[in-house]
Amino acid sequence: MDALYILLPSLIAALVAFLASDRGRMASYIRHVSLAASLVALLLIVLAFSNVQKVSTLTWFSVSGFSFTITAATYPLNMLLLLLIGIITPLIFYYSYGFINVPSEQSRFYALMNLFAASMLLFAVSYSLITLFVSWSILGITSYMLIGFWYKKDKPARASRKAITTIIIGDVAMLSAIIILIGTYGSDLFSTILVQPLGTALYASLALIALAVFTKSAQFPFNEWLADAMEGPTPVSAYLHSSTMVKAGVLLIAVLLPLYSRAGLLWIFILFGTITAALGALNALSEHHIKRILAYSTTEDIGLMFVALGFGSVLAAMMLFVVQAFYKAQLFMSAGSIMKANSTDDLYESHNLQYRKMLYVPTAIGAASLMGVFPLGGFFGKTLVGQSATIPYVYVTLALIEFLSVLYMMRWILVPSRRAAQNLGAEINIGYQTLPRSMLYSGAFTAAMAILVSISYLYLPSYLGSPVNIKIAEAAIESVVIVVGFAIAYLAFNRNALPKAFYSERASAAIYNSVYTNWFYDKLALFFMLTGEAFAYVEDGVYYLFRSGGDSFLLLGRLVRKIENGNVNIYIAAFVAGFVALAAMFILGL
Repeated sequence: MDALYILLPSLIAALVAFLASDRGRMASYIRHVSLAASLVALLLIVLAFSNVQKVSTLTWFSVSGFSFTITAATYPLNMLLLLLIGIITPLIFYYSYGFINVPSEQSRFYALMNLFAASMLLFAVSYSLITLFVSWSILGITSYMLIGFWYKKDKPARASRKAITTIIIGDVAMLSAIIILIGTYGSDLFSTILVQPLGTALYASLALIALAVFTKSAQFPFNEWLADAMEGPTPVSAYLHSSTMVKAGVLLIAVLLPLYSRAGLLWIFILFGTITAALGALNALSEHHIKRILAYSTTEDIGLMFVALGFGSVLAAMMLFVVQAFYKAQLFMSAGSIMKANSTDDLYESHNLQYRKMLYVPTAIGAASLMGVFPLGGFFGKTLVGQSATIPYVYVTLALIEFLSVLYMMRWILVPSRRAAQNLGAEINIGYQTLPRSMLYSGAFTAAMAILVSISYLYLPSYLGSPVNIKIAEAAIESVVIVVGFAIAYLAFNRNALPKAFYSERASAAIYNSVYTNWFYDKLALFFMLTGEAFAYVEDGVYYLFRSGGDSFLLLGRLVRKIENGNVNIYIAAFVAGFVALAAMFILGL
């Protein structure tokens, strides 16, 4: 049970946050102290298990001789995710101190965030299908409540319903896969499942797990719920996109990759990962909502991770997995600050970002890392993903996607940096001046981590046992794509030197494929609704048929009962009628 102690700090902090009153500074201090203590304990536990590979088991309950257990492990991939959570969590919580400033919301917010963290920690150490499914389900439930945190508003409520509806599809698929695997092989341990021979049950289970992963990680055709989830608080968005739920599927596929490789199913991740990355880049280039642009970039990043896994490169996927956590957390923190200062979520209605250097510089660092500028972490992650693509047309597609990434991130930082009109600019500058220190300091520290995380390129290969070096040609191509994209974006969005058709509303609408994706969702929902109504109509028809038949026999029985009244004349008449009928049938040859 040693590894399961990792859950205790977050669970205790969640309980304290829930019980703390919403009034007075003392409650706020209690929440802050309990959070700090829980995170310190978490980091100490991670360090204690960093060099120990151990499996811990806690019996849950038994049914018909099969024991359901909570099984945890401290293997390299487990500890990698734990370390990310341990670093990112305090930064996002510190940021939230300035963002969630309504006392009546704080208790519920911190309780849910700590439960969310605890469920992700349980997922990180999962070593059995049952443990994975428990954490998988709690992640979905807590994300639903956090996305719809402002449930009295219409958009957050609809976004949370859309998210949980999509996620439940994956949860049913995951549960079905677990039932098949346990029923076939009698075990839910990953070590047992990984050595099983190929068969129908295994193929079906792997397909269902891939479906579950695509829903959770917002991959095509389930990619749209993540953009709508931006209606939740910004700290939730930062946590969701950097080190928690949407990346859980990547880690699961990395663990099960040997099975998918033996089954010849890696092409699934190459195909759907490439499609998702392309759709994400196109949507981000045409979107105006500050946070939704970043959400589409997340679907792109996750798609690239799946592409790397599809080519069998766990190292490339995990390298991008690690560096993406920091630059994405930083960008969401900056997005929340920009929106708060400008009192809008529209990119083109935001101005004067360069006014507050404490915000502008970290934002530029986060954007440069996402674009893959050397020597920031994003360069190593995206270059390794491109290097893993051994199919030429996939490689070219990834290069084009990277070019689009530079365009939309340059737009994301250049457009809010424009100067506002004098009367409006003064008001916006006041908004930048009054930003809480916690929001600025956490963003600055995360930007520093986005720089420092590049050293993971020196240690991650040996840690995962997959030594690899970036090729000079690959690094040169990556740099050329970035420079060309940077130049075109600067001319288009800062100098307005390119034809307006390049960045016009009509051009943006043409590549904004979310409209078609949501249209597909609507039609799919309509199909299921009409199918359900058709089944209901058939069911009513069958029910009416049997009921009519029953009523007819009941009526016949009542008529026969009236005939059987003891009157001899009626019996003789019935006998004669029957005799005449039989005689007629005999004569006519019937």
